[in-house]
Amino acid sequence: GEIIAPQSTLRRGPEPAVIKCDHFFKEADLVARQIKKLHEEKKVPYSEMLILYRVQKFSTMHYVDTLQRALNYYGIEHFWITESSETKRTFSKDDQCVKISTIDSSKGLDFQAVFIVNVDNMPFKYEEDVEREVSLLYIGMTRAKEYLFLSYSGDSIFTRYFESCQVVTPARPKLNG
Repeated sequence: GEIIAPQSTLRRGPEPAVIKCDHFFKEADLVARQIKKLHEEKKVPYSEMLILYRVQKFSTMHYVDTLQRALNYYGIEHFWITESSETKRTFSKDDQCVKISTIDSSKGLDFQAVFIVNVDNMPFKYEEDVEREVSLLYIGMTRAKEYLFLSYSGDSIFTRYFESCQVVTPARPKLNG
């Protein structure tokens, strides 16, 4: 696919953060801490934050459950938009909580801060059309109006691309106090 130069877009803001973690539990914790930090230090409302994922669970790992536990630990209210057809119909962008959604369902939504987690699940193992996966990642990335955060804790052709561009920051251990 064609790569679009960042300067050709109309959006401005901080460089996207691309973070590599040791495992998804640390990834979820890091995302929750970053959300809290954006809210407290940059005054970004929780209603203006969105967490996107490609797959809800794979094998024994339940990604959304893990994310929800991390958000609960930090006292962050959240709403899982794509939990069911009912939650898709009833969600309100304006309620004061972080939204969680599949990348597929995020089309047409814009948020001040977007967190795309578990990028190592892209392209998804059972998806044969890699170009569709590239398009999905692009869709997710363009939901962010100001802050974009991509994280992963495994290996894929997407994460290897990030690493080859040297845009990855290793996750720092959590400091007490």
